[in-house]
Amino acid sequence: MSRIRRTSALLALALTLVALPVAAEDDDSRFELKFGKDLAFRGGRVNVDHAFGSLVVRTHAGNDVQVRATIRSSDEEIGKQIRILTSEGQGGVTVRTEIPDIRNWRGRLSYSVDMTVTLPGAAPLTAKNRFGTIDARGLQTASVLENKQGSIRLQDARGNQTVSNAFGSVEVVDNRGTLSVTNSNGSISVRKVTGALTLTNRFGSIDVEDIDAGATLTNANGSIEAMDVGGPLKATNAFGSIEASNITGAADITTSNGRVELANVTGNAIVRNSFGSVTAATIRGNLTVDGQNSKVQASGITGNVKIDTGFGSVQLEDIGGAADIINSNGKIQVSDIRGSLSAKTQFGSVQAERVGGSATVESTNGSVTLQDITAAVRVRASFGSVFIDRAGGAVTVANANGAISVSGLRSTQCQPLTLSTNFSSIKVSLPENHGYDVNARTSFGRIKTGIPITTTTFSEASLAGTIGRGGCKLDLVNANGNITIDKE
Repeated sequence: MSRIRRTSALLALALTLVALPVAAEDDDSRFELKFGKDLAFRGGRVNVDHAFGSLVVRTHAGNDVQVRATIRSSDEEIGKQIRILTSEGQGGVTVRTEIPDIRNWRGRLSYSVDMTVTLPGAAPLTAKNRFGTIDARGLQTASVLENKQGSIRLQDARGNQTVSNAFGSVEVVDNRGTLSVTNSNGSISVRKVTGALTLTNRFGSIDVEDIDAGATLTNANGSIEAMDVGGPLKATNAFGSIEASNITGAADITTSNGRVELANVTGNAIVRNSFGSVTAATIRGNLTVDGQNSKVQASGITGNVKIDTGFGSVQLEDIGGAADIINSNGKIQVSDIRGSLSAKTQFGSVQAERVGGSATVESTNGSVTLQDITAAVRVRASFGSVFIDRAGGAVTVANANGAISVSGLRSTQCQPLTLSTNFSSIKVSLPENHGYDVNARTSFGRIKTGIPITTTTFSEASLAGTIGRGGCKLDLVNANGNITIDKE
């Protein structure tokens, strides 16, 4: 039994009701009043304006609107002043609950009006309630449900439905048509919608599942969860997480202060985040992440990947296309990329292995480790060592203050090497039977070689000559460190 206590209400008009006083078990149930009326529906719209109690809406095969209500009050005089007004005509049917104006009431007072409205299935409905629930089922055409300070439940509806609420939850199950829901201080839960879905919320969660024609979800201060969306998904949040999976279409995700988890997207995916992690898996298109201050993890991406973030690590695995990564202050770690790699960081290391194309890396204050790169390698570093193993193309490294090590050159063709650094060492391991034109020099260090070189110029700090028949460039420049050339 729903009961509302308050000291003031609206002034009501008079309508004859039959009072049925009942024996009260306590002061809150001293008065009860039954109301019933059948109204002819000749077209137009059914309008229900209710307050201070539950509103139940059902449909039937008839042509009339049936109104049944129970009025309860802890005070008999107040109960008798509560009215239910009705009208019928060519424009439709109207049902309105009116509450008396109560002033200077002393003591305990409660009252409620629980109403059930049964209307023809084809009748469009506008139903409003305040301080009570709305439970609607079986609506067969476009309708509007509006509530304040109470929950809304809509089930088994057809047509385009519009629902709005404040300070209460909204639940929709099985709507065959488009659905629009707006809520301000309560959760929204939607299951099984065949049309397009639009949800807007504040200070409450959004949870959707089994949407056939795409969804647009907007929240401000609550989580968003979306599953099994048969079309594009657009989800926007401010202070809450976003989780989405099984999206048959593109995904456009934006949040400011919450984590993002995205999985099983058929189309392209775009994620924007400021202060939360981003996890993406099994994207059958391109993935773009603008993270600002986010940790990013992605795997199983069919297309290209573009990541731009700061103050968080980036980890990529199993990428079908190229990867383009910018990270201001975090580690970059990638593996199994079938396209080329471009990676740039300021305060973090870069690790990459099994790259199907070329690799271009820029690191200001971190080490660089590259393994199994199919094509050319180009690295620019400042304050970190560079390790390259099993590159398949030309290798160019410009390091300011870190060691350089190159080994495992695997191509049978010429792989030019251009390596330079300061204040550290350079070490190169060359395969047998490869010809190189050697030009190596250092300022404050020594040049060591474990491979026979036919020299034209040789000293501790400078060496020029050929390995084998020559023909492939080997340029090694160091300002303050040793240079070592060894056999692989």
